[in-house]
Amino acid sequence: MAVSTKFVLRSQSTLSDSNFPIMVQIIIDRKNQLVSTKKYCKKEQWQSREQSVSRSHPKHKEINLLLRTIASEIDFFIISEGKKGNRPGFEEIKDIVRNLTGGHTEPERRKLFVLFDEQIESLKKQDRIGYADTFKSTLGSLKNFMGDKDKELLSINTSFLLKYETYLMERGCAITTRSVYFRTFRTLWKNAIRDKFCPESHYPFRDFPFAKYNKPRTKKRAITKAQIDLIASKVIEPEDDLLINSRNYFLFSYYCRGINFIDLGTLKWSNIIEDELHYIRAKTKEEFRFRLHPEAIKILDYYKGLEGNSDAGYVFPIIYKRHATLQSIRDRLQKVRTRVNREIKELAKSLGIQKPVTTYVARHSYATVLRRSGVSKENIGRSLGHDSLKTTDIYLEDIGDPILDDLINDTL
Repeated sequence: MAVSTKFVLRSQSTLSDSNFPIMVQIIIDRKNQLVSTKKYCKKEQWQSREQSVSRSHPKHKEINLLLRTIASEIDFFIISEGKKGNRPGFEEIKDIVRNLTGGHTEPERRKLFVLFDEQIESLKKQDRIGYADTFKSTLGSLKNFMGDKDKELLSINTSFLLKYETYLMERGCAITTRSVYFRTFRTLWKNAIRDKFCPESHYPFRDFPFAKYNKPRTKKRAITKAQIDLIASKVIEPEDDLLINSRNYFLFSYYCRGINFIDLGTLKWSNIIEDELHYIRAKTKEEFRFRLHPEAIKILDYYKGLEGNSDAGYVFPIIYKRHATLQSIRDRLQKVRTRVNREIKELAKSLGIQKPVTTYVARHSYATVLRRSGVSKENIGRSLGHDSLKTTDIYLEDIGDPILDDLINDTL
């Protein structure tokens, strides 16, 4: 691990006499942080090559002696720790400076787009491709808002967030999308504070009205059981195999407790054990195991031995051996899901269903049909993998509470 230090004159000053703080810059593996020596000088008095103040400074002897002492103590510490096989860290070196000067830590000045790019690359290295895409889309939105001109974190305040919010709303950005952008932005900011790129005191989200973005209300998405049955009974010509696949994916999700498209597309035959489905949800890493619905088994039977089916052991003809990386798998899933949503929406429309039907509607419809049939919210939420009844309520907001309605109406 490469460790080095040097003295620098901070380029900006809040002092009225044009004096600038002399800082110790600590560099570890190309990352750097600053700590103040609590000594100051004018720009013309600073000798950057010698890392000292010139004789024109009235206290040049005192300051230069302190700088030499700091440098000597740091060098001794680095060498001593190296002999012990230890790894010197930022805080340990800063403590040396603080003990000699009482100086305070200054965060490294970082820019917003740069931090986003670093976060995206870090997530990709962890194979968290989906989350990386979320940061990428948020960054793209911010770049459009900012005219592609990057800004330092310390120049961003609550007023900036409010203007960004107005910008999104004026362009018709749905609250669910705004929620994703702002929650992602807030996560990046908290990470920046954690990594000492921004002081805790500079947190523009503190005074921003964020509550509406924690659990935004979604548009009505569920359709009725009768409409599900209508889609299932629609006669499709055998040669229209893409539409048959799209309908099968939609119905399989509905009959399999609202399994989402990412998990559906990556199911392998090894996930089917004696008419039970076993899988781990990609989003939450929660394990699911349940007995398959008879209609789901019929769909599986359709794909057993089907010509052109996946050559990589997947249940559905979506992922093949040629999709060898996580990124290529994700790209393929997104491409197929887009096509499936378009086709299932057109199919539903042809059947007189007014709501726009997508693969996600299957998940909401599953929850809604159960609630109308008297299943408790707790059991519905458990089957969906929800950790909060508030999330289940969002799924069920389409229908209110039919159980309570019946109870009240029967009583009256």
